[in-house]
Amino acid sequence: MSHKAKRFIKELFNLYLDNQEQLPLELQKKITTVNEVRRVICDYIAAMTDRYALDEHKKLFDPHEKV
Repeated sequence: MSHKAKRFIKELFNLYLDNQEQLPLELQKKITTVNEVRRVICDYIAAMTDRYALDEHKKLFDPHEKV
């Protein structure tokens, strides 16, 4: 399970890094410099509950899955 969790977090981070428009609008507004992008994404993922992170991963990586 630990490997799966690490993979999910890494996948979420990379997706948000490459597609910042997937972040909530209020977080997008906080990003004013390139250096802030990674910090905002890390803080967002760190604040997620396990259930929310799993649901977010399903939503973003398996769009046919009901969340």
